[in-house]
Amino acid sequence: MIPKVKTIRSIQGSGTYESPHGLLYSFEYEFEDDTTIRANHKSQQSPFNVGDEVNVTVKGTKDDFSWGQVQRKMEGFEFGDRPSPSTSTSNSVTRFEDRDANRQSLIMSQWAIRLACEWEMNQAPPDKVDLRNAIAIAKQIKKYALDLENVDTTAPEMLLDNPF
Repeated sequence: MIPKVKTIRSIQGSGTYESPHGLLYSFEYEFEDDTTIRANHKSQQSPFNVGDEVNVTVKGTKDDFSWGQVQRKMEGFEFGDRPSPSTSTSNSVTRFEDRDANRQSLIMSQWAIRLACEWEMNQAPPDKVDLRNAIAIAKQIKKYALDLENVDTTAPEMLLDNPF
């Protein structure tokens, strides 16, 4: 099921629910398009506020009662029901390709930062770790990973003594 982006009009607590994962708190969400859904959260207070744009997935409906998921809207990702300002509105395939490209770039950045932080932690004691150095290394790792065939391995900057 593809989530739909909706704006919350009102939130009302509606009791608790004992699940296999522990006690959950139920909330009734009403959206600007006059739809309602009940969703469960682990916290006593809803993680959302009136006016928030959220991703809503209806899991089921029975007798005018709907239940499902209400999740934080991920910036930079669109699910096809609403055009992104930076993508084509006439071609949903292009929107999905753009979303996948953004997602792949985020994954590459996370991978490079994790790898650079691990390298930095192995090079210095925890109180001496330089986050700026790790970020500079992450940028180099990502750049090299995206164009591995053209990396000059004879260049002195490959030694990573001073990545700035």
